[in-house]
Amino acid sequence: MIKFSLAFLFLTIGIFAQENKADSAIKKQIEDYNASFATAFINGKQEDLVKSYTDQTLFMPEHSRQRVGKETIRDFYKQWLAQAKVSAYQRTILELQDLGNYVLEIGTFAENLNVNGQNPFSYSGKYSVLWKKSSNRSLPPTIAAEIWGSASYFDDKNIPNIDDTAVPPTKEYIPTDKLTLEVKERNNRIKELVRNRQGAEHAKMFMPDAMYLTYYTPILSGEKEITTYFTEHEKPGTLRIEQISIQTSNIIYAQKAIVEFGFYNVDWRDGEKNGNVKGKSINVWKKNSDGELLLFRQMVNHD
Repeated sequence: MIKFSLAFLFLTIGIFAQENKADSAIKKQIEDYNASFATAFINGKQEDLVKSYTDQTLFMPEHSRQRVGKETIRDFYKQWLAQAKVSAYQRTILELQDLGNYVLEIGTFAENLNVNGQNPFSYSGKYSVLWKKSSNRSLPPTIAAEIWGSASYFDDKNIPNIDDTAVPPTKEYIPTDKLTLEVKERNNRIKELVRNRQGAEHAKMFMPDAMYLTYYTPILSGEKEITTYFTEHEKPGTLRIEQISIQTSNIIYAQKAIVEFGFYNVDWRDGEKNGNVKGKSINVWKKNSDGELLLFRQMVNHD
């Protein structure tokens, strides 16, 4: 776990809940990275693809398991490029949130690819990248975590089939400090709401100005869109949650937020149909003016 500084402990609730935009220098560095990444992806330059990752980076690709560190990320892109020809790739930044010693980038992506001679496929969706600022402002930030997912349902035969057998299982982080225990309590509450199909109550776990980036769905912004989604997605009916776990794999205490990395496992049944869903998430928690810990930004995808 990345330790938090004393400065974090002395933040007021008002500062903790405040929305902050990244400065122009950081924005330019991230824009430059996105442009160079797109060029490297199209040209198949694997080393250029991993230059901003570190040995601690948490990498959460859609329809694949979480990977940790530059070497496992390099292997992911090696497999991707061995199976697919990428003819176009672009990221569009929607917002940059300054979290103090970190910056959260949220945006959309569009990738045109052709897997093993199949018909061309337009893979598009949204993404979130947590950047760690360098102590030397002249140096670019590094990627602490990254996640992405499609904006609509798609057949995964259209993207490369990544072999994850060598990737170690994600392990649960066992909390010892008060704030992490508070996050765990919040997750336990979410489990109850999902199991009991209380979607409208689940939506109240988000701040009014939150953003929710979930699987096969465009970005949901604000209280109205998030409430509408959860009210429908988790409505009472014939679907039953037979088992659900929501666990934490790591925590970063940024200066202006708590960033949690989660993973989940759900067994469901609907009449004669049943299944299991596994996935992962990046969850940015902040406190409101009442001191309640709520989700400010969350992105989720399936393994």
